[in-house]
Amino acid sequence: MPKAIIFEVDGTLVDANVLRARAWQEALARYGRQVRLPRVLAQMALNGDQLVSVFLPEEDHERYADELASFHRALFLETYLPRVRAFPGVPELLRRLRDEGWRIALASTADPDALEHYIELLGVAALIDARTTDAEVNRTRLNEEIPAEAIRLLGLDETDGTLAISGSPYDVEGSVRLGMRCIGLVSGGFSEEQLMDAGALAVFGTPEDLLTRYAESPLAAEG
Repeated sequence: MPKAIIFEVDGTLVDANVLRARAWQEALARYGRQVRLPRVLAQMALNGDQLVSVFLPEEDHERYADELASFHRALFLETYLPRVRAFPGVPELLRRLRDEGWRIALASTADPDALEHYIELLGVAALIDARTTDAEVNRTRLNEEIPAEAIRLLGLDETDGTLAISGSPYDVEGSVRLGMRCIGLVSGGFSEEQLMDAGALAVFGTPEDLLTRYAESPLAAEG
């Protein structure tokens, strides 16, 4: 069976989590809700409509949710997306994986336009076998549906031989529920303890750290 790696992107390959949260913070302030950044970061696993429901009263949510989510998307793409930076070592890690026979998919909760920007920023288009975003899946179960769709696009019928790599405990949990093993990266802003508690096999710092310590990682065990 071919080996496959499913990468989450925000907080895993690109340093975007705080910027996405700041865009939500600014969008919520526009609609009268002053929310501290850590509270927004804690809800980043939710899709736009669900996140808005956490911070707006029910009557305001029904009235403004779609408008606020659209404002957030435009704000992030125009103001915050250009500030996103790639984590060091991503192209080198993906090349190592390809050289060792892994197929690679990106399973991202990012907007499709943002994902295309990230791929260009990383310079890894030729190293990716499949990609998917929340535009192609049931938005109520992002943490499971996105990696499941990536597996389907790779032409795999099951998750044996498949590893996920994520910087979010929510995505680690989703991958584990699908039957995948998962490596965590603290570059997403969550602690090693949080990632391990979510079910990660092992935790590393950044993609570059994972590449440097490749021989001691679950990636080498699958070689």
